[in-house]
Amino acid sequence: MTEQNLVMIIDDHELDRYLAIGILKASDFTRDILEFDAGKPALTYLEKHQDEEHKLPKLIFLDIYMPIMDGFEFLRQFQSLPDKIKNYCKICVLSTTVDDDDFFKAKSFDKNVMFTSKPITVEFLSGIKKD
Repeated sequence: MTEQNLVMIIDDHELDRYLAIGILKASDFTRDILEFDAGKPALTYLEKHQDEEHKLPKLIFLDIYMPIMDGFEFLRQFQSLPDKIKNYCKICVLSTTVDDDDFFKAKSFDKNVMFTSKPITVEFLSGIKKD
């Protein structure tokens, strides 16, 4: 696999972030990873760096179930960001859920939102690279 650009992980569980980072690095998907344990600071980062494309993630891995601001609220607020951010950053919703409603709710925000179960797999990452 060839290395991707900057990736952001938003997940309140430290172990899940650790595992995702390990898979991203081991598969040579990327070595450039921004790590956030909540949605609000991640949104703040995106807004702050909107004019610095090299600091924007090409892909955001977003946990659905987090306290304070869940993944769905992050997606709602992400939709209000400038188009240059929304057009640059793809989002992949991560969840341990098997609830189809969560899948359809995530996809309702944007047709380009992806959805996968935790943990991220090398096979899933390979599929993203083909897009």
